[in-house]
Amino acid sequence: GTRHVRALAVRAVWFGLSPATRGCAWMILAATSFAVLLIAIRVLSAKFHTVEIVFFRSVFGLALMVPVVMRSGLVRLKTRRLPMHCMRTLFALAAMLAFYYGLATVSVADAMALTFVIPIFTTIAAAVILRERVDGPRWAAVAIGFVGALIVIRPGFVETTLPMMMVVLSSVFYAGAWTSVKLLTRTEPASVIVFYMNVMLVPATLVPSIYVWVGPAWSDLPALIILGLTGWAAHFCQARAFGEADASVVAPFDFLRLPFGAVFAWVWLGEPSDPWTWLGAAVIFTATYYITWREGQMTRTKR
Repeated sequence: GTRHVRALAVRAVWFGLSPATRGCAWMILAATSFAVLLIAIRVLSAKFHTVEIVFFRSVFGLALMVPVVMRSGLVRLKTRRLPMHCMRTLFALAAMLAFYYGLATVSVADAMALTFVIPIFTTIAAAVILRERVDGPRWAAVAIGFVGALIVIRPGFVETTLPMMMVVLSSVFYAGAWTSVKLLTRTEPASVIVFYMNVMLVPATLVPSIYVWVGPAWSDLPALIILGLTGWAAHFCQARAFGEADASVVAPFDFLRLPFGAVFAWVWLGEPSDPWTWLGAAVIFTATYYITWREGQMTRTKR
């Protein structure tokens, strides 16, 4: 019918775009999803404990993975790297607990800005743990990135709170998760990595959630659904973006997380953003983009 024809037309237009354009579009969707996710976390944190929010997200994540697993078959889930999957899950759990805890009181814009230091910690982990060679310019970019983080936090000028430090700590744990994924992707497909993380997160968060459990009401359902869908969509769209084009091409659009998050927080939460946050975020993002671009250059040179 007419709907089918329209769907084919949209599909033709989409695949008629260049891979770089499609990659940028996926990254814009990822940035939007991540910004909405933070709003959902902030809304839910007014009623639910951090660990219970992580549990809800894990349940939704697992539910969304079931169709993928059923389509590809259970045989694809076989793995010889269960300890590494456990390590990745522990890092991801610690990162989410720290980040969600901090986001309950830290402004959405500040929290969003500080997530840009994750690639900086990942670079350090690559040098220390994976023994990858990191040259002088990339170490300089790491240092500049930390200066940007200090501009956002402004220790000595404003009170450095525990929630703010937890957001920074979450970036360290996220870097550990990214490094674990980097090791796993040498032998495991992305769907398997995501599946095992959610399978392990559900029981890991269910047990402590029992002690702090608050039963959700029907009025909480929209925020919970948004939490699950955007949490899944952010990672899915980001993976598709990197799959379509080089990281150096799509990475600038990742910065849209900050203006999107700031606007959504202002509209839905009445929360203003600070000029220092934007300045610090710009410094951090410039440093992380250089690291991404430099890694791409070195990878092409090796080829």
